[in-house]
Amino acid sequence: MNNQCISTTLTRLCVSTTLAVIVAFLCFSLTQADSPQLPDGSPTQISVPAIGLNQEIRPVGIIPVVVNGTTYFTWNVLDSYVGWHNLSARPGQVGNTVLSGHSDAKARVFQKLHQVNIGDEIAVVSGGQSRHYMVTNKLLLQEKGASIETRIENARWIAPTNDERLTLVTCARPGATHRLIVVAYPVE
Repeated sequence: MNNQCISTTLTRLCVSTTLAVIVAFLCFSLTQADSPQLPDGSPTQISVPAIGLNQEIRPVGIIPVVVNGTTYFTWNVLDSYVGWHNLSARPGQVGNTVLSGHSDAKARVFQKLHQVNIGDEIAVVSGGQSRHYMVTNKLLLQEKGASIETRIENARWIAPTNDERLTLVTCARPGATHRLIVVAYPVE
C-alpha cells in the first residue's frame, strides 16, 4: 500500500469516526440539556396513512462496520422494525427525531416510503401521545460511490437541528446506491 493510499484510508477513517462521534455528542447534548424530557418520550409507533404504514418503533444506536479493513460507524437498522436513532430528539422536543428502516431487505418496513408525497401526514406515538407531522421535503441522495464530502453533506439531514422535525431515512434504488430522506414538521 503506497503512502497516498494509506493517507486516503486514514482520512476516511478519521472523518467517518469523527462525524459519528460529533453527531452522537451533538444529539446527546441537544436532547439531554436543551430540551425537557417527556415521561417515557421515546417514539413507539409510526403511522403513514397515505402508504398504509403502521409500524412499531424501537431504539437503535451507532455500530461499527468494517469495509475493506477500514472501520466506519453507521446507525443500526433493525430487520423487522422502524428504528429511532436513540441519540436524536424525542418527538415533541426541539431537534431532529430520526427514524430509519429497510425498504428492500428484511421486513421492508419502509418499502413504500418512496410513495410518500409532500403534504402527506405522519403520526408518531410518543409518551402515550400521538404527534402529527406533515411531509415538507423528499430527497434522493447518492450514497454508493459518493465522495466523502458528499456523504458528510448528506449526513446533515440526520444531524441535530434547532427546530422540531421528523426525518425518515431508508435505502433507495437497487443496490442501495442512494438514500431516501423524508422530512416532516409538526402540524399545529
